[in-house]
Amino acid sequence: MITMHNHCSRNAAAGTEHGFSLIEVAVVLFIIVLLLGSVLVPLTTQVEQKQISDTEKTLNEIREALIGYAVANGNLPCPDTDTNGAENVTVATGVCSTIAGGIAAGRLPYTDLGLGNSDLWGNRYTYVVNAVYAQRSPAAPFALSSAGTNVRICTTQACTTTLSTTAVFAVISHGKNGAGAINFLTNVANTASASADEQDNYGADADVVYRPPISGGPATSEFDDIVIWLSRYTLFNRMVSAGKLP
Repeated sequence: MITMHNHCSRNAAAGTEHGFSLIEVAVVLFIIVLLLGSVLVPLTTQVEQKQISDTEKTLNEIREALIGYAVANGNLPCPDTDTNGAENVTVATGVCSTIAGGIAAGRLPYTDLGLGNSDLWGNRYTYVVNAVYAQRSPAAPFALSSAGTNVRICTTQACTTTLSTTAVFAVISHGKNGAGAINFLTNVANTASASADEQDNYGADADVVYRPPISGGPATSEFDDIVIWLSRYTLFNRMVSAGKLP
């Protein structure tokens, strides 16, 4: 009886010494990869959404800073066109140094506004302004009767649908892909976008595109720019409330 017991014990022990097969290991690893993927993808999406939300908040602060600048100085700043962070204005005439079709376009003059120099992706903000609203003495500062060329906010580059035809300025972050933006560290333009809508937002004309983002499809449909603008009537309201107009 004792001998039989020992024999059975040895068999039982031998039966527990086998390991996992390669197939079993592969199945376990596959399950782990699936679990990790289900966690990491939403986490990446959450990070990107946080970046967009933070950028929208910063752009709203930039809009308020531009309004404050106008209240304090009687005019909006000109764009920065030589990437030193300061506005470029011709002192002798009181108008922006570079104007095309009544629009002054370039980078946001962050040093004049006391703001950060770039967006979360390290690119400078594009700033487009009605040149009349950025002029100062000896030119006539803007008034309630001032017109000039307004910035036009469109849903596409073709601008068949407009969201605003009375914007005095627009500020653009070129988003995660940064296509066409000026990189802050190199002061060199990033690779141009294949999307006509994104191309419009780093051009020098009066049209700026604002629409929902699209990614992961054809490059020609890509769009992740984040845009804010200000109606001249909102600016008038703030200037009148501050006693700066009429």
